[in-house]
Amino acid sequence: MEELEGSPKTMEHATAGKPAPPSTPKAKARPKPKETPKQKAARLERERDQLLHDIAATNTDDLRAQIGYVLSHDPLARDSDVRLAHQIWETFSPDLVEGEWVRLKDMYRLPRQNTISRTRATIQNEYRLFLPSVAVAKRRRLIQDDTKAAVLADKPGPPVLSVYADESSQTGHRFTVVGSVWCLDISRVWRVVRDLDTYKREHGIDFEFKFADLNKKKLPLALGFVKEAVKHAGLISMKACVLDTHVLGPAALSGDERLYRLYYELAMTGIEHEVKAGRVALPRGFHLVKDASAEPDALLLPEVERRLKERCAAYFEGAVQVEPIMTGLSHESSLLQLADLFAGSAARKFNQKGEGQGQHPKDALADFFESVAGFDFVTGDQGPSDFVYVHRLGLSSRSAPPGAAEPQFGQVSEVTGESGFLTDLPEF
Repeated sequence: MEELEGSPKTMEHATAGKPAPPSTPKAKARPKPKETPKQKAARLERERDQLLHDIAATNTDDLRAQIGYVLSHDPLARDSDVRLAHQIWETFSPDLVEGEWVRLKDMYRLPRQNTISRTRATIQNEYRLFLPSVAVAKRRRLIQDDTKAAVLADKPGPPVLSVYADESSQTGHRFTVVGSVWCLDISRVWRVVRDLDTYKREHGIDFEFKFADLNKKKLPLALGFVKEAVKHAGLISMKACVLDTHVLGPAALSGDERLYRLYYELAMTGIEHEVKAGRVALPRGFHLVKDASAEPDALLLPEVERRLKERCAAYFEGAVQVEPIMTGLSHESSLLQLADLFAGSAARKFNQKGEGQGQHPKDALADFFESVAGFDFVTGDQGPSDFVYVHRLGLSSRSAPPGAAEPQFGQVSEVTGESGFLTDLPEF
């Protein structure tokens, strides 16, 4: 049979003895465009903001956030990669550390020290956060003339007292309250956060604890959440600062300004209380995380931070170093949620009408906080333990000691003590 032109056999004959055509070379992958200086600056700014956000929310799901958390709370770790690695291991892998020992087989499960060092270098060199001392910075060849002032201002100091705070302030309420959780030891307080998060997970709690949203269904869960925190009374304490707005004069500050003054007062009296109670010894760093409020924070927090640095340096004779104030999102932080429940409970007690408001779930939680404290929030300031402390400003005759003055806010003398931190402070 005559072969058809172009049939496979014909094509085979036609190509017999001839070299095979060269294969088409694969196209090379295009090189990734080089990052411009502007793009790099924007990326580093995003990463820096995300790290600060994670630290404020105690959200340490990855190694970078864990390293940032330790650097923010332990200034000595900023100078020593060995100390930093030890803190990372002890804080986030306590089950693998036995006293001062780590088993060789467990070393494979811990973050490598060189990885920790590289990440620390990125945080300090690229993000310009938690900088080391000048001497160490020079040794690491980090310091430059244009950053020397920043390094000096951020010099390492003593262990840090970490505070998570939220407020309770409603239109028409006479008393404004700022409540807070004070953390004394970062290497162990992480276990408090872990246990609170575990409690929520095991009970299927997928919502944020907020005093304003408390109802009968949520009350047992909120009580269990607070009881979980009380188990760690040796590592944390709870403090509230309460202002009676009825004593304010005609030139009183605005609502936002009053709140931010209360944060200032909470910091100063809280540090003094911890020292007098013997729970901490100076020198100490002070690290405040506030529940975020975008516009007021941007306007007023820088001034609060500046005043805290000035007054702490003078009153505590340089023994308290104020770290930059951070803001966090309460739905991401169990400690901020605990502060919210405490602030709301204290405000509930102070803003009661007549003899009481009955047994609303909010009253039940407020009663529980008082039972833990061991004293009446309105008439006392401290019970048999140092776990709960209530500091009152300008309370009128309903709860002030006999003969106590009713000072104007901004010129307040402590009606239950002697500190008077707001005396002679100019308005914000």
